[in-house]
Amino acid sequence: MDSTKAYQVFVRAVEVGSFSAVARELGTTQSSISKIVAALETSLGVQLFTRTTRKLHPTDEALQLYEHARQLLDTVDALTSASRKAQQVEVSGMLRLTIPQSYGRRQLMPLLARFIERHPKVKLDIVMKDDIVDLIGEGLELGVRIGTLPSNTLIARSLGIVEYTTVASPRYLAQHDRPESPLDLASHACIVSGAQNRWHFESEHGRQSVDVAGPLRINDADAILQAVQADLGIAQVPDWIVRHDFAAHGLVPLLEDYYPIPKPVSIVYPQTRFLTQRARSLIDFLVAEMRRG
Repeated sequence: MDSTKAYQVFVRAVEVGSFSAVARELGTTQSSISKIVAALETSLGVQLFTRTTRKLHPTDEALQLYEHARQLLDTVDALTSASRKAQQVEVSGMLRLTIPQSYGRRQLMPLLARFIERHPKVKLDIVMKDDIVDLIGEGLELGVRIGTLPSNTLIARSLGIVEYTTVASPRYLAQHDRPESPLDLASHACIVSGAQNRWHFESEHGRQSVDVAGPLRINDADAILQAVQADLGIAQVPDWIVRHDFAAHGLVPLLEDYYPIPKPVSIVYPQTRFLTQRARSLIDFLVAEMRRG
């Protein structure tokens, strides 16, 4: 989900006062709307709504943001039109970029193939790496990164968010008590991604965090999926891995009233670097394609 969509959801939530009403308008679930708003709150660093059993109340910060968001949405069509025109410009040359491994394979490579078809004179040199890469030092024009950006020396465009689901295998659950709340995870074997020993959850009851540990620490989402399928523990898997078809992957979703906080996905480039037309074309192309997706 891209930032424009998040602001559309936010504006309608302010106007109708209900996540469920917005969900009905958009043909989706209340949980999906709640996740979008939670991701926007995380991105902005403010609480936008207070929730009661009967009513959704916008905070003062939300009311101040509302008018700006309305103006933003009024300009979306014009910006989209300009982006499409930019994609039609014939560009050429070598473009070096870095993308995450699992996300890159599953989400970006099909789009990059379409970009090459559209711009046959462009050649892509792709470095697939989950570690943070020094773009200038490695001679890279662009990078795609998941999570909060640690550096203010980069200019970023949003490619949307990544949602996560807490899962386990049926065999693991047959041998262990099923967790009913995030705090129960402290007594389970959890498969940790990178250095993320603390898992954060959002729910109708507010935010909860729990320290987790287990037999494996893996920095690759595909390998985490395989470890869960091997009955080694509980993990948080990204939406691009399972496409919400858990049964097909031999997984059982857990804690469905508590969802992990989504992470932003950005395409970045250094502030000090002149952005070539081929790089601009790729950025606009990916932003437009992810928005449609």
